Amino acid sequence: MNKNVLHDTQDQFQTGYRNQRPETSSSEIATQRRDSGSHDHSPHASQCDSNLQVLHPPIDDENLSAFELMKDLLPVMDNLERAILTGQHSGDFDGFMEAVEVVRNQFFDTLTNHGLQEVSGSWSPFNSTQHVAVGHEDDDGHPHGSVMDVVEQGYRLRERVLRPSKVIVSRNRSIH
Repeated sequence: MNKNVLHDTQDQFQTGYRNQRPETSSSEIATQRRDSGSHDHSPHASQCDSNLQVLHPPIDDENLSAFELMKDLLPVMDNLERAILTGQHSGDFDGFMEAVEVVRNQFFDTLTNHGLQEVSGSWSPFNSTQHVAVGHEDDDGHPHGSVMDVVEQGYRLRERVLRPSKVIVSRNRSIH
């Protein structure tokens, strides 16, 4: 599968996905019935209502953001699978790496759209609430206690740190 086929397939998937009408939840159906005044008291109607509640249980506010995130990550999963298939069938390592990088960027963009932020990186002041020092490096050219290198990127969700960055911190020899 070449890159054009991968891109065309992705476009078709995303276009089809955007054109789908959102499903009506069982609570919306009940509201519509109540507002329209139509009440079907037959055994079949109550069975249909029960089936709808099993297939589409109502989503409370607490689970809505998790639901939205998972829904938004599905295209990322699809594209990752396409990238793997492309790598398996083409033998083009550079093309495979390019596809994986595209999926990584899509993944990060999706998480960013849901509030994920990177913790500040190199040359910012060390902050114990956002950084974990895994090493020090002598450097008289930068302020003592500055982040010199990020070993592992940290992230926060809005203002809450999910994982602090693992960093190398500058140590000014003249202070010792």
